[in-house]
Amino acid sequence: MENTKLKLLRILEILQKESSKSKPLTTQQICEKLDKMGMHCERRTLYKDIKLLKDCGYDIEVVTSKTANLYYYKKAPALSFAELKILIDAAEAASFISEELTEEIVTKLAALGGSRRRELLNGNLIHFNSRKHSYHDLYDTITMIETAIQRKLRISFYYFDLDEHAERVYRYDKKLYAVDPVVLIHSQDNYYLRCYNPEHDEMRNYRVDRMAEVSITDKLISANAIVPSEEIAEYTKQAFKMYSGEPVETLLEFKDELLDVIFDKFGEDTPIVRKNEDSCIATVVLQESLTFWGWYFQFPDKMKICSPDWLVEKCEKWRELRYKG
Repeated sequence: MENTKLKLLRILEILQKESSKSKPLTTQQICEKLDKMGMHCERRTLYKDIKLLKDCGYDIEVVTSKTANLYYYKKAPALSFAELKILIDAAEAASFISEELTEEIVTKLAALGGSRRRELLNGNLIHFNSRKHSYHDLYDTITMIETAIQRKLRISFYYFDLDEHAERVYRYDKKLYAVDPVVLIHSQDNYYLRCYNPEHDEMRNYRVDRMAEVSITDKLISANAIVPSEEIAEYTKQAFKMYSGEPVETLLEFKDELLDVIFDKFGEDTPIVRKNEDSCIATVVLQESLTFWGWYFQFPDKMKICSPDWLVEKCEKWRELRYKG
């Protein structure tokens, strides 16, 4: 058995290092290379070995000719300098990645730049106005959640806020939360877990960097946590800064100078019609929340809610409170 495992590793090593699309290897060539490594391989068993590697997820292509089968390992195209630069900038700009993890990511990405590694590390003229979180367990937490999602298992964790000293304050005297994970969503420079909370019988969102001691239980998720991918995509599109509240279709009238603001917030596919020479009306789907009102009142006299009526009325109440204050 050990010899079989080693043979599989050697076959994979040969294909990764010595084959390509323009230079595939024949069955005989692979067998000869294995012989030189002191590993005998029958031609009739090589096909089964390669099929096993393919079944395990290795990207091996089989080319069938009139005389023989040929094999090569599909190598991912190398990232260009510009692509590496974009990824490095994204890591440095992401506030949810700690300084320590950012340095680690940037070093790994720069190593892919070969002779331009130093240029990638030293040539950054962009400075980001981001405040890095001090949360160092993000990788482990995300990995744990993703594993639970794949296995359809419930997770448990403690949830905390930060006090004025940036110290953790656990909610409900460090109560242990137990939820059925649905999907991880990156929004507004943070990761959120969309999940079903069986205790409250509802879907909820939790900030991943506020989750501590995440562990996978042996309990399968409930049927309520099995959500179609289309529904998840629609929710992600509708969610406004990941705050709770039911999505509501809203008509926003705004001045032309806010077109970029609307597109940045709701996407460039937002339906917009012109009302007059300097104003437009957008149809958007948002979640009414304190965060929404904070965003909305950044634009006094330049934006107003046209519908639904209940949201118009609520806006007027908020406006009265705002100006009374």
